[in-house]
Amino acid sequence: MGKRGRSRTESGELDLGSGSEPQYMKGPLGIKRRKRTPFSQRERLGHETPGSVLRGPAITVTCECGEVVELRYGDRWTCPSCDRVYDTERIPRDQYEKLRKTQFRFRMLPIILGVVSISLAIFFTLTGNIFAVFILLPSVIVMWFMILRRPHRRAFQKAISDLPTWDLRAESK
Repeated sequence: MGKRGRSRTESGELDLGSGSEPQYMKGPLGIKRRKRTPFSQRERLGHETPGSVLRGPAITVTCECGEVVELRYGDRWTCPSCDRVYDTERIPRDQYEKLRKTQFRFRMLPIILGVVSISLAIFFTLTGNIFAVFILLPSVIVMWFMILRRPHRRAFQKAISDLPTWDLRAESK
């Protein structure tokens, strides 16, 4: 069933969605094109906030009323429901830095593996050995997904589990 079939209402009419209608403009040669959405307003498809690799992971704060929010280190947040104030600077800086460095260290292996394989592919292409690229790239992908990824994840989870956790309490008024 396609998009139109799924979006039919009870009366059988076509529901084109409740979201905002896309804006169109005239492109080159008078062709109708959709306007581009600025990068800052695009829907994020990943689960990470921008900058979480270098600045450290987000801190999940759960208010006593049940409100959940992800904050950066050093942010203050006031719960909109109950007006409790949470300050992430109360987390010891050295412990958070240890968490950030551990996360960064474990992210480097896949990045280094990718850079090395792409460098070798470029080298083999420039030297005229194209066949080696067709052997290299699938073998690197198989090596990562079948051999290295599972132990890498296990080691990362063990390293993260050994780090401290914090029970951040609301500031007293």
